[in-house]
Parts: sequence; structure tokens; C-alpha cells
Amino acid sequence: MDKMKVRCIEKVLPCIADPWKLRIIAHLDETPDLALISKYLNGKYSEELGMVTLRFGEKELNFFRNAQVTIRMVDSEEEATKLVNNTLTSAYHKAMISGDL
Repeated sequence: MDKMKVRCIEKVLPCIADPWKLRIIAHLDETPDLALISKYLNGKYSEELGMVTLRFGEKELNFFRNAQVTIRMVDSEEEATKLVNNTLTSAYHKAMISGDL
């Protein structure tokens, strides 16, 4: 299995909660398994909305079934990309260790 990762950054905007931080819209290179991400990273999953929300301190990631990801409260595009890629790696590694992949 190839490692899923951020394919591109679509938008970079000031964060509503803190104008010194950024909110970023990114796209993944493949469709994420939302149920798996939620299960292994304790996310809030809504099958109806087609999304899972994860929080890491003040940072928030929303993964969508259309392979879009929104990231809030980061300092840079690089931080957002690294956070998303590391989050996906962690979820899929935990699933592999548990035998779900």
C-alpha cells in the first residue's frame, strides 16, 4: 500500500478563531477511509456528512469523503501538510498492526 498524502493546497486563509493562525483547504491523493481514521484516532465520524473531525490541542482536521481536508489553527502550509500526512500515517499504521488492513 502506498502512503496516502496531501496532493495539493487549494486555499490558505486567516483562521477565524485567531487571525495570526491559518486555516487551510488541502486535497489528498486518494480517498481516505473515514471510518478507519475515526476508529484509530478517536475522531468524530459522521457517515451522513461524509466527514471525520480530529482535534490535536487547538488544531483541528476535518477529513471529507471527497478527499478534501480542512486544517485550522496552523502556522504555515508546511505545518498543515506535515500534520495531515503524519495523521494519516499514524491511522493506517495502527490499522495494519491491528490487522484491519
